[in-house]
Amino acid sequence: MEERTLSAKNETSVSPNSSQDTAPLGHPRDNTGQSEAFGSPGDRAVYPPNIYAPQAQAFYCRDMEVAQCYLDGNADAVEFCTHEPYHNVLAAATYTLQEGDRPSRTGSISLFDVNPDMGRFELFYRVETVGIFDIKWSPVVGNVGPMLAQADADGYLRVHGLECCSNGGDSLSLKEIVGKKISSSMCLCVDWNPSTTSISVGLSDGSVSVVSFLESQLNVIQEWKAHDFELWAASFDIHQPQLVYTGSDDCKFSCWDLRDGPFNLVFQNSKVHKMGVCCIAKSPRDPNILLTGSYDEHLRLWDVRSISKPVNETSVCLGGGVWRVKYHPYVPGVVLAACMHNGFAIVKIDEEKGEVMETYTKHGSLAYGADWQRGNLSHKVKQNSSVVATCSFYDRLLQIWIPESSVVKQL
Repeated sequence: MEERTLSAKNETSVSPNSSQDTAPLGHPRDNTGQSEAFGSPGDRAVYPPNIYAPQAQAFYCRDMEVAQCYLDGNADAVEFCTHEPYHNVLAAATYTLQEGDRPSRTGSISLFDVNPDMGRFELFYRVETVGIFDIKWSPVVGNVGPMLAQADADGYLRVHGLECCSNGGDSLSLKEIVGKKISSSMCLCVDWNPSTTSISVGLSDGSVSVVSFLESQLNVIQEWKAHDFELWAASFDIHQPQLVYTGSDDCKFSCWDLRDGPFNLVFQNSKVHKMGVCCIAKSPRDPNILLTGSYDEHLRLWDVRSISKPVNETSVCLGGGVWRVKYHPYVPGVVLAACMHNGFAIVKIDEEKGEVMETYTKHGSLAYGADWQRGNLSHKVKQNSSVVATCSFYDRLLQIWIPESSVVKQL
């Protein structure tokens, strides 16, 4: 079988301090490699001066860059809030393996105010946690406020609410609504169903859990062994929420129907992906189309009505393991991809072909987290432009940048 994770050999860190700690190879896992850290493991709450400071930082333009900072741990996920009027709120999560006599996995969630129009890039909240593999803001449903789901290395699923601070004023913070240990394995990925009443969780033992979220309580309602190895993708179908798609290090891509029990396998493709399946993204516009990303460096477009092979037989090679893909919130067929060893890419993909429109290689380490900022055009840095947040693992770098490709200016 193919190697299930990509090596992170020869990774170089550009963080401002030079102390060493260890971090997993490939994606956050139990094997270890070297990365640079901000001081000793006990210094996790210390901000490097002028780099990661809880005050406003002026935006600046340098090619595509708008702003940047270094996080307090190895960065693996960034998510812009999906809810009005909080599209300026960016959540960034970290995972750091602390070795020693008693190894531990530590992490954090940081909230930033990202407002290019106002010249603001400000850290306004941070909480230390266990190591985090994934975070996801809840979809917009009626009057339900924004909530952030968190997949933890200790087997916990947690849900936070974005709330005004108790001391009054306009400041925001995260308040944990509920947390529940759902497995003795690590929680690797999370996704909300469209009504925010359930959360799917992929586990390191290859299982998937479907957890109900009702009246501020979490309860596992279904769990089954879906794959042989780590399950990195578990996504609800946004058009048919009774369906859950899963992808794993076993190179299999599967679909399950929750109505008929957890073992109702709708389809499974085990022949196309040459290495593990890292991510799955359903098209927000076409109910039949979805994307998969793989360690084999290919982004594939699928029609779920004919799952034996991708729509684009050759797919799109992005030159690095396709760890995360995000559809543009407004421009059809445009996706942002985190490509591990090859930075980030903006891809235009449809049934005819897939084409890389732009690449971004200003990160010095594994590219993991990526998201588009939502909001009205008046909230953008300039007319007809998009704002992107990206993060990389070992160098702990968070970047805010503006794509230059004309494909994202067709708004």
